[in-house]
This record gives sequence, structure tokens and C-alpha cells, in this order.
Amino acid sequence: MAHTLVPKLMIEAPTLHIQNSSSSQIDLQTGSSQSLLIKTPAILLRHSFRGNFSSQLVLGSGKTGSVLSCNKQGSVCLDRVKEGTNGSLNGDVEKRSNEQQLKTLSRSVRLTLDGPLVENDETTNKKVLRSFCSHGKLLEASKLVDLMTRRNQIPDYPSCINLIRGLVNAGQTGKAANVLQIMVMSGGTPDIITYNMLISGLCRKGLLNSAIDFLDYMSLSGCLPDVITYNTILRAMFDRSKYDQGLQFWKDQLRKGCPPYLITSTILIELVCKHCGVIRAIEVMEDLAVEGCSPDLVTYNSMVNFACKQGNFEDSALLVYNILSHGLEPNAVTYNTLLHSFSTYGCWDGVDEILSVMNETSHPPSVVTYNILINGLCKHGLLDRAIDFFTQMVSENCSPDIITYNTLLRALCKEAMVDEAVQVVHCLSDSSCLESPSIITYNIVIDGLAKHGYMEKAMELYHQMEKHGTSPDDVTYRCLIWGFCRADLIEEAVELLKEMGNSRQRVRDNCYRFIIHRLCQNNNLDSAKQVLKMMISSCHTLKSTVYSNIIAGIAGAGMNEAAMELREKLREWKILKE
Repeated sequence: MAHTLVPKLMIEAPTLHIQNSSSSQIDLQTGSSQSLLIKTPAILLRHSFRGNFSSQLVLGSGKTGSVLSCNKQGSVCLDRVKEGTNGSLNGDVEKRSNEQQLKTLSRSVRLTLDGPLVENDETTNKKVLRSFCSHGKLLEASKLVDLMTRRNQIPDYPSCINLIRGLVNAGQTGKAANVLQIMVMSGGTPDIITYNMLISGLCRKGLLNSAIDFLDYMSLSGCLPDVITYNTILRAMFDRSKYDQGLQFWKDQLRKGCPPYLITSTILIELVCKHCGVIRAIEVMEDLAVEGCSPDLVTYNSMVNFACKQGNFEDSALLVYNILSHGLEPNAVTYNTLLHSFSTYGCWDGVDEILSVMNETSHPPSVVTYNILINGLCKHGLLDRAIDFFTQMVSENCSPDIITYNTLLRALCKEAMVDEAVQVVHCLSDSSCLESPSIITYNIVIDGLAKHGYMEKAMELYHQMEKHGTSPDDVTYRCLIWGFCRADLIEEAVELLKEMGNSRQRVRDNCYRFIIHRLCQNNNLDSAKQVLKMMISSCHTLKSTVYSNIIAGIAGAGMNEAAMELREKLREWKILKE
């Protein structure tokens, strides 16, 4: 009866056939207690020993050894001998290293799968299995698990779990399924993580029916599926356009007594929205409610978010109507999602309508709401209206946060209102202000000043941030260097470059390239060589092609003499070959 519950993917271990009628066996023993299963290689089975002779080879160490003998009938056998027996080795055999032992174990287990077997005790095989798993010998370990099963031996369960996970990661889901079956049939219970990994591996290979079989099988083995199990199978079905099968699968699970996981139902609704549309998702939601899995506001918000990202305002309105018709009240997440969509697409009438509704409910606009609106208005170039909303939020005792200020500062700099931006930063630097400027705040304004050529003001702000304990980063330096280069203040850029080197800030290659190019344009080859040397001595190593491209760019700009001089210097420094 138990075999009918096993997934179809499971296959029984192949029966071993002995190809020689004689009972030739090798029982290899190392040390005082460890023994391994090996079998006679095919080449020995085919070989015919002739003549009347008897040769022996003794293997082993300590008090017990083993005599390997060949008799005239051609059979190979291994006899144990005690210390003092004729033919025993004189002296102790040195212990093998772990790596040598592992090679011996691997070779021995491979041999067992090609010829006759000799009994090995269960403890030894468990030890070998643990060794294989710890050294990543997955195929050898899976063969050993099959071997132990045929010998009615119980494998080491923790090793089986590690083996199953390793085989799944290696894409060997069939072998992983076989090991899991052996583990369960011998009394072990894989944990939920192992089951989920195997089911996920089957789904990645498109073996959805096998994954579903394992879903049923894991419940019978004492490990109940969880949310991740169901979500994995559902996502795989929808990825392969099996929409109806996915819906029926979840309904069947609910009817079998599966807990009505809202997370799984929400993911299912999201998948239906994505692949089949909002109308179909609403129908599915009604069907799931009949099965005892009623939607909540999180499910609706997920659908509203999807419709808003698509710019489908009709579906968004339909979803809000459904929320209200089910006795639910939209929350701040619902309203903010709608506002984000309206402001992204520039539907300002819809924005005003949503705001008026929020002011009449128990979810008035918050700082998140205002940040969404101010960001949307700034992206559309409506800075005046964004400032109006900023004033409104302050008047309503809704304190702006650093995100609010950074959004406005970026818009002010874009509109060349750099003096106003600097004033805002000065206000934030005041100790009485609730928000302090961050490194991002300073970088936004420094970049705006540098782009418009106000390098003196940019350096003043640079020194101010250091004074207030904010350390400049590579973005700060890069903005200033590019600003100096645009203003044709190359020497100042070089000095800042040196300062970056002293502070261990990483300089981008194009920054070096731009400064060297400008220095060559100004016929300042000495400084260009100095910067080139700084580039070579920088922490990160560069390919010689980078320097070749710099020389080619200078030559391409018509500065052939400068290019030749720099090339010779690079050859002198052994950066470029002759």
C-alpha cells in the first residue's frame, strides 16, 4: 500500500547481478575496526589464473591484518590474520591522510556497484556516507545510500538531508527524490526546507505533476506543507501558462483541509491580475471566498497597486468600489497607491479628488503622502505647486523629513535656483531644525552648484559639511572635480584628486581620463604625467588597454605630440610594451 503513495518520479534501486558464478569476494579492512564493501573488478572476473600456485598480500595495521590470496581455481579471497601469523607485515603501516582515505572510500564504493558485494556493518557505511557528504561527493553518496538499502541498512538521516539539498542544487532532482524516498521508507522525516527545495527543483524543471505528488507525499510522511510550498507550485504553474490548473490546484488544497493562507491567496490573485486581468481576478476572489478564503484589504491593495502600475484607472475605480461593497474601508496604503499613480501620469484632478476624500476620512495625508505628491510634481517641473504642498504640510503640523527636503533641493538645483538650495541647507544645519542634512543632501546641492559653475560656493559648502562632521564620499569629490574641469580650473581638480588619494577614496577611470585630456589641451604635460602616475599607483589595477585608449583619445583630438610623449613615459614605466 505504501508504494502507491510514492511519486512517479521515484524509481527503485536497480538489482545487482553477479556476473561470476564463483563466490569470489574481497573484504578490505583498514585499522582495527573499519571495513569497506568492494567487489572484484570485471577485469579480474574475466582473468583465468592457471597453474599450481598460491600468492598472498597482507593488508592492514595494528593487531589485525588481512591476507589477500589467489588460488589455483582463480578465486580471490581475503582472510584475516592476527599479529604473529606467518606472512604478516613487519612494522606498523602509517596512517593515511584524510584525502587519501576519501579517495580509497570513493574507489571502493564505485567497485561495489560493478560486481559481487560483501556485507559491511551499518556503522561503517554511515561513517563513509558522512565523509562523502562532507567532501561534496554527491554521486558516490547517493550510490552508497542505494547500496545500504539493498543491504537492509538504515542510512544516516542528517547526511541524507544534506545529500538531498546538494543534489537539488546540482540539478540532480531525480537522484534527490530517490534518496528522499529511501529516507522516508526507512523511518526518517525530512524537514520542510528539504521538501521545499526538492519541490522547487522539480518546478524549475517543469515537472509540476511530480511536485504535486510530493506535496501529497510529504503530508503522509509527517511534514506538513507550508506557505512557501504552495506559493512555489502556484508560481511555477502560472509561469508555464497553466492558469486554470493553478486555480483548481489551490481550490483542491482548500477542500482537502489546507489552511486558507491569505498570503498564498494574495499571491494567486496577483498572478491572475498579471496574466488574466483585473476582472478575472475579482471573479477568482469571489470563488475563493466560497471556499472559505475571503480576501482582506491587503489582497485588494495588491490588486490596486497592479492596476495603478498599468495606468488603468478604470480598474482602480472598480476595485475601490469592490472594497467598499464588501464592507471594507480603504486605508492609507490604498490612497497613497492611487496618488502615486495619478501623480506619475500627471492626473492632477484625480490627485485633488483623492486628497479631499482623505481629509474626510480617518486617514488624512501623512508625510508619505506629501512626499509622493512633491516628488511627482517636481518630476513634471511643477516646482511652484510642490512648494505650495510643502507649505501646506508644515501648516498642518505634518513635519517634513529629509526625503522631503532632498526632493525639493534636487528640483531647485535643476531649475538653477542654487541660492535658494544653499539657504535650505543652511537652515537644516541649524541645530534647532529637526532634520539634519545628510551626505546625500550635501551632494545634491554641491552637484547643482558645480554644474552651474559656482565652484567657489560649492567649495564653501564642501568645507561646511566637513565642519558639521559629515565626511565627503567619492560622489562629493567626483562632483567637485567635474565642476573644476568644466570651469577650466584643472589645477584645482588635480589638487582635489590628490586629496582623494590621501583619504583613500576610489577615483573612477573616466575622472582621470578627463583631467589628463584637459591638461594636454592646456599644454601642461608635466601635470598630465603626474596624474597618469597617480592613476597607475591607485589601489585598483588596470589593464594596459585602458592607458592605450587614453593615448588614442588624446591623439584623436589632434594632440599627437602630447600623445607620443605620454606613450614614451608609459613605456619607460613598463606599463606599455614596446
